[in-house]
Amino acid sequence: MNDFKNKNNQMKEFKHNNINITCPQSWYEAILEVYILDVYRTDLINENDLVFDLGAGIGDFAVLASKKVGKNGKVVAIEPDAENYQLLQFNIHKNQCQNVIPLNLGIAGVPGTRDLVTQSGSSTGCRFQVDTLENIVANLKIKDKINFIKMDIEGFEAEVISKSIATIKEASVISLECHNTKHSIDKILPHYGFSFNPITMGYIFKKAIRGLILYRTNYFKAYALKPQIIYKAMKGFEITKNNELLVGSYIKNT
Repeated sequence: MNDFKNKNNQMKEFKHNNINITCPQSWYEAILEVYILDVYRTDLINENDLVFDLGAGIGDFAVLASKKVGKNGKVVAIEPDAENYQLLQFNIHKNQCQNVIPLNLGIAGVPGTRDLVTQSGSSTGCRFQVDTLENIVANLKIKDKINFIKMDIEGFEAEVISKSIATIKEASVISLECHNTKHSIDKILPHYGFSFNPITMGYIFKKAIRGLILYRTNYFKAYALKPQIIYKAMKGFEITKNNELLVGSYIKNT
């Protein structure tokens, strides 16, 4: 694992406080959105929480969540893609996240095998194993309730939520990307006391200004020293109003 970076000369480093994420250059802006714009609302993660990261990618969110929950908390990071999973393991090790459990599989409504698809919906030709949230929890012998769930699972959100609602309904926060699935999700989660809080342009603007002041170097690396830094940071957030890709958090009413 220590040789990973040397074998991948296209990798870059994203440094944020005491965290150092190794990532492909193409991931840099996406990681900025997680760390600086906080699109998954990690401010709602508490110390000692149990966090499930469904669609963990290269581990950027998992590492951040690991630091948030502390040594007595736990993060389960689930990622089906083999290359992403390798980098997920590397970043967990690199940042000494001993409270993260990585799993190389996908999450679905029923166990089996699925095709890996792109955001456009086309198949990549790669297949991977999937399992249910309940089976994963049982296999890990987890007895505590899940406090925070992050989902980036490319359109399987409604399926997973509906099939695993007995487990998911106990969470306090479900932070996710809705890939044209919000209408279906809204038929389920509000019945269990959840309200949807979308990432708004106002929220992004405040985070972008704060990030530009506090983390200027990361902005410059991501946006190549262009003057329209904040504009570029917000440009992708048509997802704040586009139901085909909407980012937000379902928060349980207290």
